[in-house]
Amino acid sequence: MKKIAGIIVLFMAVLMAACGNTSSDEPAKNQGKEASFTEITKNIRETLSADLKALGVDDMSQTHQEADLTDSTDENSVADIWIEKMKLDSKLLANGTVIAALMNVNADEIIVLEAKDEKNVEALKTSLENELAAQVQTWEQYLPEQYEKVKNNKIITKGKFLLYVTYTNPEAIEKTFNDSF
Repeated sequence: MKKIAGIIVLFMAVLMAACGNTSSDEPAKNQGKEASFTEITKNIRETLSADLKALGVDDMSQTHQEADLTDSTDENSVADIWIEKMKLDSKLLANGTVIAALMNVNADEIIVLEAKDEKNVEALKTSLENELAAQVQTWEQYLPEQYEKVKNNKIITKGKFLLYVTYTNPEAIEKTFNDSF
């Protein structure tokens, strides 16, 4: 466990150093580009996969699971569990996905939602705040280092898209999300 924590700390330091070398003179990528849910989630998966590869994990499915929040085909699907947990009105969603750690010793959660209509964004944001409250309750007394991740959580909205990030380096996922626009 200490070895994994050390690797994560080392990875964060390298990533933070790399992020600090961006030039403000660079032209804004994707300026004026219309974002799509598919593109946003693909970019986030790529960022997460790159982070995991740096830690020696070749396949994201070894450490994380993904659930499509618009696909609740059977009564006890993973999507239904997330929807219930967040008190999410799935009728407000055009698209939604959750990428979360497989093991109960890791607080990683990345949730991307696309509202059917921008007027539904606030209600969806409330669902993400419900999830944050649940994470705080779970991790504040369970594993202190994971609770630190939860305290650094980010909830971001852009148009009809919402991002929820509890992750070792939430800034990297936030940057990926923002760069998708």
